Amino acid sequence: MYYFTPVSDMFETVDSIFIYMELAGVKKEDISVEIDETSIEISGVKRRGEGAEEYNFQRMERPFGFFKRTFDMPRTASRDSVSASFNEGLLEIIIPKKTRNNGFGFTSIEIKDKDK
Repeated sequence: MYYFTPVSDMFETVDSIFIYMELAGVKKEDISVEIDETSIEISGVKRRGEGAEEYNFQRMERPFGFFKRTFDMPRTASRDSVSASFNEGLLEIIIPKKTRNNGFGFTSIEIKDKDK
């Protein structure tokens, strides 16, 4: 199956990781965002308008059909409170970063003498 790749930006600040994806003409209910331990996947479908199958296109540059994009997640990403919003064809995903208090960083391990 062919998937097109929407234009996207991914960047981070001190506190969060941001993903912006241009999805002009896509309905919110046709978008899926799934996250696991190592990645976030955005997928969905961009449908043609009603009656489009009757047209004799002279040029067709806008992609239609299924799309999918996967981003690797940094270890600093906190998957517990990810938020997503969709407005005027722009999908925004905000992934907070972990703090030292919620599991990021090193844990000291006590070294004991081995009994003989």
